[in-house]
Formats: sequence, C-alpha cells, structure tokens
Amino acid sequence: MKLKVGGTLVLEQMNNHAQSVRYRCKLAEVKDNALLIDYPIEEKTGKTPVLLNGTVFTAIYINDSQVFRFPTTFIQRISGQVPLMLMSFDGEDSMEEIQRRNYVRVEANLDIAIHSSEGAFRPFTTMTSDIGGGGSLINLPDDFPIEEEDSIVSWIVLPMTSGADQYIKVQSRAIRIFTDKHTNGKRATIKFLLQSERERQPIIRFCFEKQLEARKKLLEMESRRHKG
Repeated sequence: MKLKVGGTLVLEQMNNHAQSVRYRCKLAEVKDNALLIDYPIEEKTGKTPVLLNGTVFTAIYINDSQVFRFPTTFIQRISGQVPLMLMSFDGEDSMEEIQRRNYVRVEANLDIAIHSSEGAFRPFTTMTSDIGGGGSLINLPDDFPIEEEDSIVSWIVLPMTSGADQYIKVQSRAIRIFTDKHTNGKRATIKFLLQSERERQPIIRFCFEKQLEARKKLLEMESRRHKG
C-alpha cells in the first residue's frame, strides 16, 4: 500500500489566472475506491477553501523517496466529531510515479530572456509566473514570435536569499501556448532540456528557498490565528 493514513496529500488545481493553487491535507482513511481527508489548507493563504462537490484535483503524495501523482475528485463532506471530506480514488493503478526533482514548482515572477536556438526570431524579455526543476510558465508579449515546439534558450535571473542574483542559461522547448482566461494575455509553458543534475541544482535551490519562505509565512499566519 503506497498511501498511508496520516500521510500528507497535496491537492493541486489551476485557478482563473492559469496558476497552480496547492492545498495540503492529511489522509484520515484509505479505501479501495475512496479517500477520507481532513479539511485542506491553501499553502499560500493558510485558509480553508470553500469547495463545490465535483471539484477535480491532481493529488501529489510523497512516500519516502518516491513521489506519486493521481487524479481525484471532491465528492462530499462527511459530518462527525472530526469533519472530513470524501475524495474519489481509482486505486493504486491510477498513481503515476514522477521524478522528485521535477515535482517542486513555485510561483515566482522572474526576469527571463528568450532566444531562438536557430535564430528564427529576435530575442525578447518577459516574466515567469512559476518555475520548477522541469520547466516554467511565462507571460508572452503581444507581438510574441515564439511557436509551440520551438527550440529556445532561456536566460533566467534567480534572486537567492543570500541577496545575490544567479544567472542561468537553459536549453529549452516551448511546449504549449495558450490564452489566459482572466487577462486574455498569452502564456507559454517551457520545458527545460537540462544535460545534468548540476545544471538543475540552482533552480531546485531557488524553489527550495521559496518553499521555506512560504512555509514560514504559513506558520506565522497559523500562529496569529490561534492567538486570535
């Protein structure tokens, strides 16, 4: 059994800004075709969301050194001494193992310059919306020249907690271009084509520092809430 009672489950969904929103919860019970969880808390705000029956999520579960991803749907609330939520579960066969180095992804507005590997267009600068070990989501200017499957080079500025900026150059590929439903602006998902783990380490380090920063803020908000 991969899922264990008491383990932490991360529920992810995309909001209207095409950004990933993450909630954390604990597994209270694991059944063959359903999961019971405690009420989830949004990582960024520390608040419990109001969810509608039928809300679809991608669940992330970390078991020792393995990371698994699987689809799940909020079915209904379960009343009791400890209120719980019933989630769908298609069994362990639905759990896909993913590489841990690509799991961590954080919201971040970073300066990024996009160059064509083949000189197909003039370089342009923009901002990221999020970044992880496997890639990034970027905003596109109105006259963007990039197309899906373009081979590109991404120059990214990583502001570290030490106060120093780290500049990295990453071979990449444009995977998907789409319109943000909220702003009507264009966005692109970028996949990093890294040759070694050494190249990936600055990105992983930056994401780790951002996670620590977010966790510290969450703990501070929870502390203030309990005191209030």
